[in-house]
Amino acid sequence: MRIGVDVGGTFTDLVGLDHQFGLRYVKTPSTPADPGLGVMTGLSRLALRFGLDLTDLLKRTDLLIHGTTVATNILVQRSGARVGLITTEGFRDLLELREGTKANRYRLREPFPAPLIPRSLRLEVPERIRADGSIETPLDRDAVEAAIAELRAADIEAVVVCFLHSHRNPTHELRVAETISEIGWSPFVTLSHQILPREGEYDRLSSSVANAYVGPGLDSYLGRLSDRLADEGVASPLMIMQSNGGVVLAAKAAQRAVNAVTSGPAGGALAAVAILGELGESRAITFDTGGTSTDICIIEDGIPVETQTKVLLDTKIAVPAIEVNPLALGGGSIARVRTGGILDLGPQSAGADPGPACFDRGGTLPTLTDANLVLGYISPQGLLSGELALSRSSAVAALEEHVAAPLGLDVETAALAIHRLATSRITEGVRLATVRRGSDPRDHLLLSFGGAGGLHAAAVAREIGMPRTVIPRQASVLSALGFLSADLRQDAQRAIGRAVGDLSGLAELCEELAVEGRRSLEMQGFSRNGITIRLIADCRYARQIHTLPVQVDPDWLPEEVTARLATAFVSTYDARYGHHHPGELCVVETLRAAAFGQLPGMELPRLDPQEGQARSRHSRAIYLGGTGGGWREVSLYKVEELGAGARIAGAALLESESTTILLHDGDTVEVDAWGCLHITRPAESLEVSAKTSPRESARWPVP
Repeated sequence: MRIGVDVGGTFTDLVGLDHQFGLRYVKTPSTPADPGLGVMTGLSRLALRFGLDLTDLLKRTDLLIHGTTVATNILVQRSGARVGLITTEGFRDLLELREGTKANRYRLREPFPAPLIPRSLRLEVPERIRADGSIETPLDRDAVEAAIAELRAADIEAVVVCFLHSHRNPTHELRVAETISEIGWSPFVTLSHQILPREGEYDRLSSSVANAYVGPGLDSYLGRLSDRLADEGVASPLMIMQSNGGVVLAAKAAQRAVNAVTSGPAGGALAAVAILGELGESRAITFDTGGTSTDICIIEDGIPVETQTKVLLDTKIAVPAIEVNPLALGGGSIARVRTGGILDLGPQSAGADPGPACFDRGGTLPTLTDANLVLGYISPQGLLSGELALSRSSAVAALEEHVAAPLGLDVETAALAIHRLATSRITEGVRLATVRRGSDPRDHLLLSFGGAGGLHAAAVAREIGMPRTVIPRQASVLSALGFLSADLRQDAQRAIGRAVGDLSGLAELCEELAVEGRRSLEMQGFSRNGITIRLIADCRYARQIHTLPVQVDPDWLPEEVTARLATAFVSTYDARYGHHHPGELCVVETLRAAAFGQLPGMELPRLDPQEGQARSRHSRAIYLGGTGGGWREVSLYKVEELGAGARIAGAALLESESTTILLHDGDTVEVDAWGCLHITRPAESLEVSAKTSPRESARWPVP
């Protein structure tokens, strides 16, 4: 038995895959006050799906992978640990000075973000390491002991040690950690050279501070959850999903807590890769619309696009992560009418508690879920097979008071406006995520998932002109399913900062990083045949700042590595920007290695065949606008009853226990062997959409 658990803002999703019982999944409301409670409730419900009790389920489990929003929520809610900083003399204000800018640099009266560590807890000690790693000023031991004593007296929970150029020579940072241990103090210690061993003082400091800020809270949560699982007899170690698409043991996750920030969306990207492999596709755009957000990812050549930097509420985190383009838009997003009669949606969300007005848990503000319920797109019988009852009257009351009446509209028209606004926001998000990378979204497959994604997927694809949309059968729990296709991952990197022509020994350094990754995974029980290595060089032109990742092919001969890398950089640069700079020096800033320990693969179950047009035994009235009152009776299909080869023509609704898919006139669905729903539309509509190129269209945002 393998189990994936994804704790989201509204629901906790669980997927179990067993060689005897097959695939089962459940959704249960999240419990923000104690996320572990929702996890244990979900595991109990999953056990029932398999006909087992919780203890038997956990004893049968040999792989349990958990993705959690705990680290993300700590940052967002500013509820992290009390952190102190020990840094090089003269650099205590680097955290506050940042990079000299802020999120909106044109709002001159807007204050700069408050740093996670107040100035009084940022202490300096005399020491200095040069950029080449040599020691200019030895570490002042007395000053270190005084700084430690001051932080200890201030009831600090976590300590960050960040010295200038420590990635070149970590001796001084290691001595501070030793001193803390020698005096018998045991705070959560973060050494910056271990979090980010490369150039960029602010990046290294900010990432290290974020790690220390969320680390104690994540450690506490994982400890409580591990104890709960142990009490129920769990047989396998708990593994934690990372934002880079790999997993680590829970015992190590807290020490690199910053890697768990935004880890949930990574699972969806991994599941998408597995599905694309079955379909024989390699390029896709995914969007995951859940309860609180929409996360957009790009997959190129069968691999999710990675980023080395992300910013979460003004906190810069410079660690490898699957590139997620987030939108503050989900089923719980609150609709409101702003000054001037402008309808807006989000970014505020009703979350899981109290939730949308239709949940009848105290929420009184209208949300996207309320609008979709009023339109008939969501079953009035409720979600989760009726376990979560929905009140249409409460949704109507909220929409009437806060949207319809202020705009002078009837409730249905107001609800349709909210629905279409959500579709428009997702559409623009997809465009921005691709066009700014120099890609045309119409060259990609659109893969939609999340509990609310299916209600907008067909309309998003039609608006952009994408030829095909795929919605997996397990769309509402796809991130949890994707966890089961993850491998254990270890990252290592070396700062270089030299022109390709001046590099010697690059091939040897590549091998050194590869050996380091293999050795780490072999110590955790992986065989050499079960380990793969991916090498990336971050390159730039000599007079530029930002780098581009260039893959280093392990088949390159040692004597060819530098020349082949320079050629590959030019090709990568030209593909991204449409030009390159002949004669300019290529600088290798960083060399990175990702080592993957292969865990058991995920094989999606196949469906029994069902040829021809699917038959509907139900129908429902939905509001589509237009003439004739806007209401229309359409066929309703149960996704679980559709076999491989079944075909459906829109307009129609396809409904499962936790999600609904809306088809418009002209849309056609066909079910493949794995239960994925392939939505296509008439060729003439695609031709109309494709007549205008991205850069000619007035509706197309160009960076």
